[in-house]
Amino acid sequence: MALHVFLFLLVFFLMLSLALLCRLSWPHLQFSHSQAGRRRALVNRLLKPRSPDDCPVCRLASTPSSGVEPAPLPVRRWPEVKSRRGAPKRVNTEGYACPNRKCLYSGITDAHIHALVGDGRHGHTEQIQTFRGPACRTTFSARRHTPLYRLKTPSHQIAMVRISRWLKGWTFPRPRGSSATDKPPSRAFLTRAGEHAQTFHERSFGHLWLPHLQLDELRTRLRCAKQVLWLWVAIDPRTKLLPVLQLGPRTQNMAHTVIHSLRQVLAPGCLPLFTSDGLNLYFYALTAHFGQWLQAGRRGRHGRQWQVAAGLIYGQVKKSYQRRKLVRVTHVMRLGTSAALKATLQELGFSGRLNTAFIERLNLTVRHGGAALARRTWATAKPAPHLLAHLEWWRAYYHFVRPHHSLRVALVQPRERGGNLLAQRDLQRTPAMVAGRTTRRWTAREVLCYPLPPTPHFSSM
Repeated sequence: MALHVFLFLLVFFLMLSLALLCRLSWPHLQFSHSQAGRRRALVNRLLKPRSPDDCPVCRLASTPSSGVEPAPLPVRRWPEVKSRRGAPKRVNTEGYACPNRKCLYSGITDAHIHALVGDGRHGHTEQIQTFRGPACRTTFSARRHTPLYRLKTPSHQIAMVRISRWLKGWTFPRPRGSSATDKPPSRAFLTRAGEHAQTFHERSFGHLWLPHLQLDELRTRLRCAKQVLWLWVAIDPRTKLLPVLQLGPRTQNMAHTVIHSLRQVLAPGCLPLFTSDGLNLYFYALTAHFGQWLQAGRRGRHGRQWQVAAGLIYGQVKKSYQRRKLVRVTHVMRLGTSAALKATLQELGFSGRLNTAFIERLNLTVRHGGAALARRTWATAKPAPHLLAHLEWWRAYYHFVRPHHSLRVALVQPRERGGNLLAQRDLQRTPAMVAGRTTRRWTAREVLCYPLPPTPHFSSM
């Protein structure tokens, strides 16, 4: 009798173990998990909008300052002040400004107002223009307020050999055709180039009218494996512009900082259509920056109430993965309706479907543009400011130097280029050209040599 009971229990436990193994082996047999996934797909959690009081940057900007900045003093045009005697002006001084802070024309880059004339050239390896301010008798180099200031290396060697190859992800071993003297740029110069590119972007891209923006974040790491940072970026699918680029943790405060920076570069009254992944931090940041304050009275008390913009449209693309494979894609409308989103996208020339294809493709472009952002690389960045400088200079190269394949337009009449070269049938354009910020493609040398003097403290009469 005991033997029969033992055999019965042994067979029972064997069958139970076999059933558990079958359930773990075939995912389609897991009824409870799939049913819970369907319920989550059908019912989405409602999110509560936020206000500018929740943004740390908005709270800091709303704090009243103790000091009051004086109004800019008017100055007269220098051609009206100077004598008419003397040789005429032959050197173009547009874009340059006197560096002397005590000069009345300090920071004024208009050639019809400031007091600047050519004062010869200097340099052994490369002839560099020298300017002189007759108003204060100050002389300075044309490389002042540029990353090339006080560098002995020729500008064409820095721009074409070092910077261009560095932006293409130059890691060891060196590419074919490079010599032993072609070294990557130093960290100090890259920091200066990154700061120059950031200032250049802030002054070039302002009051943008972008009707559609896609948001996403890219995971990156530093030399220290414990510190993980995220690259927050936004792209305009029409012009391929990157209006905002931030490096920081994946937190709510960082999301507020990114959207606050984006709001600063947009034109007044611009209300884009936003799409992103399933990160809910974007919803709180968008509702806190796109809206208006309304006066609301409650029981005899007068207060303010934040109201989100009525025309704000925001959709999310949620992707569910299982064992590193995509199993489900869900579209969620957080703000607005699906019909409004489809109509707006079709007016802009798109298919009308909610997607994040452009920002996902940009992630690959960013990883190819910097060796420190590759998934498997030995060229990881040590400090975060160095990586941010790298990204800022890459963005300037992406906007002004590198032509975008999808932005090219066919020429009505092909252009002959001479020699054995084929006729040019397409016009290569950069994102800055499509956005109307420039009319031609720039070179890396021109971006490095573009002066960025401080803002003037005086205004012209």
